[in-house]
Amino acid sequence: MRKGGYISRSSIPRTVKTALVEYLRDEIIQGDLVPGQHIRLDETADRFDVSTMPVREALRDLEAEGLVSIFPHRGAVVTQLSADDLRDIYEIRGMLEELGTRLAVPHMTEATLAELTSLIEEMDRHLDEVVTLVRLNHRFHSVLYSPSGRRHLCGFIITLRYRTQHYLRAYIAQLGRMPQAQAQHRAILEACKSGDAELAGSLMYDHVVEVGGAIAEHVRQLERTEETAYEGASEV
Repeated sequence: MRKGGYISRSSIPRTVKTALVEYLRDEIIQGDLVPGQHIRLDETADRFDVSTMPVREALRDLEAEGLVSIFPHRGAVVTQLSADDLRDIYEIRGMLEELGTRLAVPHMTEATLAELTSLIEEMDRHLDEVVTLVRLNHRFHSVLYSPSGRRHLCGFIITLRYRTQHYLRAYIAQLGRMPQAQAQHRAILEACKSGDAELAGSLMYDHVVEVGGAIAEHVRQLERTEETAYEGASEV
């Protein structure tokens, strides 16, 4: 299936709904569908040449991820987070991911460290591809925390990561900060390799909060621009 095109049965990995979830998620992450934009049921069904039922189900799945908000009488909207929302979520994530890292380091195997190294190298090869980078970044963090064995902690982290993944585009494409994030990833990995759980956890906290702070400030500037434009229009 291609973006905005017919979903052929041969291209569907599991179900029509699964394919729709993946393609709509990609469109949200890469900015084809932006925060606050309506996702109309009939238009989406027509665009992908499917019935409205799998579209409705796909939107519910995306709502569970936090990428879409569904309102009575308004339908589905790409979830819009304020600068304060983003700062709050990233600060909570920072604390949880610091804990996850500290708990994981003592249990990391050579295979885990090798996979983390490979993921960093793979991200280096895709610095200009937002969707691919978001997926690889998510995988890197998930692999890193997994040795902790704390299923619920990892689940909470993943839930919060999903809720902000469509704002990573600003960090990657508009702010151009991914090389800086990669340097932080490497420092975290080196601490993991040396078995220094405290340092790895501290570096992870700083990394997550720095990313969140940069995104929140970017969104705050957009909010100020919108407020200024609104005030100017009101005076006319």
